[in-house]
Amino acid sequence: MDSVTFSTNDVEHARVEVGRILSPHRLTPQADHVVTLRLAARKLGDVGVVDLDYGGPVRVQPEPLSSFYLVQMPYCGSGVVRHAGRSVFATAETAVVISPQEPFEKEWSAGTPHRLFYVQRSSVERELQRLLGHAPEEPVRFELGASTTTPQARAWRRGVDFFAEELAHAGDSSLLDHPSVARRFEEALVGQLLVTYRHNYSDELSSPAAHRPPSRLIRRACALIQDHHTEPLTVGDVAEALAVSVRTLQEAFRRELDSTPMAYLRACRLDAVRRELRAAEYGTSVTSIALAHGFVHMGRFASEYRTRFGESPSTTLRG
Repeated sequence: MDSVTFSTNDVEHARVEVGRILSPHRLTPQADHVVTLRLAARKLGDVGVVDLDYGGPVRVQPEPLSSFYLVQMPYCGSGVVRHAGRSVFATAETAVVISPQEPFEKEWSAGTPHRLFYVQRSSVERELQRLLGHAPEEPVRFELGASTTTPQARAWRRGVDFFAEELAHAGDSSLLDHPSVARRFEEALVGQLLVTYRHNYSDELSSPAAHRPPSRLIRRACALIQDHHTEPLTVGDVAEALAVSVRTLQEAFRRELDSTPMAYLRACRLDAVRRELRAAEYGTSVTSIALAHGFVHMGRFASEYRTRFGESPSTTLRG
């Protein structure tokens, strides 16, 4: 768990420190007002919460987000956010959801403390695949403005606030001290985010077919692959263990997960490597962990890892 807290009246210091946590940006005080930045940031796994207040009115021009989604929720005050050709007036009743890749800029009025929630793109895509039952065909793009007053939005915000409070007590009898519990809570927050705020897959998520449980064959196949992902499995091995034909197994994966058994195996291996890299002690090598989880070609592994998680394996290890 990472935690950062600081305050400053220096604009350049504020720009650099916020940039380290979120993304590089330009920070311009408006109308000669003084910046009195107060920040508290906490991160666990793929999810982070930041409480941020610039004090005076500012204009913020970040670089496009490359690897994470960002939800901005003012406690009070207001601001204008421009993103992907749209503008939203952000208040305590209207949150802003920024999707990766597209440029954006923000103008906050004086007295606009806000809470930020951010999550890695790979985590959003992984949770969406679980909800849909198949891999998404294109990136998730949220609508920019999001009401905070609906019952679902209030429930999700309570979850975020609870998450932030528990992170503040991590290591001191927090519910998030156990890695498995923390991971499930992260997944629940990301899943509820996808259900709460509109995006290009919302209609599909709301259809009855999206809630159809996977078949017994797929459940058994996924469990078998997860349990034996370190072994040199083939499609034939999995089919034989489940007493079905290769064609039956492949068709089930295509129909229910829009994937293949081998793609699911690679995803399991990548997820396992990421978990181990996060928990690794100083001096552990990326290669040894990758080899232990069934990867043989390090170049291909590194490329697949970067595509899935938006960062290199060595970056995860250093983090």
